[in-house]
Amino acid sequence: MNAALKILGLSFRDVWQELWTILIVHILFLLGMILIIPAPPAMLALFSYGNRIAHGETADERDFLEAIRKYWKPAWRWGSINLLMIGVLTGDYYLIGKMAGSSNRVYLIQGFYITLLAGWALLQLFALPFLFEQKQPSVLQALRNAAVFIRRNLILALALTLLLILSLTAGTLAFMLTFVFGGALIAFASNHAVLEHLADR
Repeated sequence: MNAALKILGLSFRDVWQELWTILIVHILFLLGMILIIPAPPAMLALFSYGNRIAHGETADERDFLEAIRKYWKPAWRWGSINLLMIGVLTGDYYLIGKMAGSSNRVYLIQGFYITLLAGWALLQLFALPFLFEQKQPSVLQALRNAAVFIRRNLILALALTLLLILSLTAGTLAFMLTFVFGGALIAFASNHAVLEHLADR
């Protein structure tokens, strides 16, 4: 838990130090998400921006836009895998509920699919930072590295995820700050977690 608190503290520090740049980057990120087609590249660009800040480098909105162009193809490979996995899991969840009716067994199976979806989301939290630490931006390799990271640091991964959820919930209640800084906070936290892990090896 102490490691998770340290990472979250570093992430809040980064948000504070990059406050005005994050405002611009986050507006561009939200615009990319609304337009749908640039959504995966915008997500990778946000994590690329977070990676540079976590490394102690300077980055601004121009770097964010450049990352959209640079990571367009890997972003869509990542996005396609996500669409497929989320589509299959949510589709199975829905179909089982429709076809099997309501029983304890059905609720258990649906709970299993919800758990798989949560695990997949947790995997994504750490896969994107690994993508930028590799020599080649291989999505499958980043997913494998994230799975190994979570297996070796399960308590840290779960504690950090819980702290992020609590922080984002508090930020939403406090004048909707999560919509302004939430994505950057997640990007900073996951990048710091991966960099701490790599530094210890």
